[in-house]
Amino acid sequence: MKRFFAWITALLMLLSLAACSSTQTSTAAASQQASTSETGKSENELIAEENDILAANNTLWEKVFASMDKNVTDTTLSSNYGDILMNALDHAKDQFTDEEYAALKADADKIREIETQIAALPQDEAASQSMTQTASTFPQFEGKDLDGNSVSSSLFADNAFTVVNFWFSGCKPCVDEMDDLNALNQRIQEQGGEVIGINTETLDGNADNIAAAKQILEQAGAAFRNIYFDSASDAGKFALGIMAFPTTCVVDRQGNIVGEPIMGGIDKEDNAATLQKLIDEALAQSQQ
Repeated sequence: MKRFFAWITALLMLLSLAACSSTQTSTAAASQQASTSETGKSENELIAEENDILAANNTLWEKVFASMDKNVTDTTLSSNYGDILMNALDHAKDQFTDEEYAALKADADKIREIETQIAALPQDEAASQSMTQTASTFPQFEGKDLDGNSVSSSLFADNAFTVVNFWFSGCKPCVDEMDDLNALNQRIQEQGGEVIGINTETLDGNADNIAAAKQILEQAGAAFRNIYFDSASDAGKFALGIMAFPTTCVVDRQGNIVGEPIMGGIDKEDNAATLQKLIDEALAQSQQ
């Protein structure tokens, strides 16, 4: 069972390579387990090492991820993160000097070794059960929209279905699909549906990031609600576990995630078709 990095900064949110899915979503219970590697380090300590490695060359890594292919495949999801980083680096190799490339390659190699240690950690059975439950149910939350109005997970019960889109401001594919999401929101309102955006950089009410997100939405003419909540909450940890951006989920009245989350923009024809099937399924459930 792979686990997700808990990115704390905007840079680390750019390292979005895996997906929110029933086989890979990590919960607080899993991340806090006391299991240790052969080196005597816990999972949290190993993750902290990875974050430190990436943060040391954050400007260079930003260039890598700015040019990354947004498509995420099953092969990508099953890969060691170090291999994923190395693949991304190779695709952007022409942007770096030999010295810079060598430094980033060393980072990727170190993370590959750490990932091997993390993969060898024992998996607690209770944590596994918790992961499965969290993967199929959107965690409850209390928060605000970007205008400061209070919101909570009760909004799911108010809608026949809810399309939840995870994004962040530095993600070009995310920004590019805002007009499509706005059009979708207008269309599904007649069916009792709603699009809700969650910009992961606005968690905890970060004022600067909220302002940046609102500017992007305004420029795109997107009027659908965007919300945030505490990053330390279960919903916050769930959101920070999303590592393929954009990712879109359909949630039914009961707060259950319908089917599998969609990785990549809904402006792609195949993703749009998948989203419609999930909406139809959630709508049919709401009418039973």
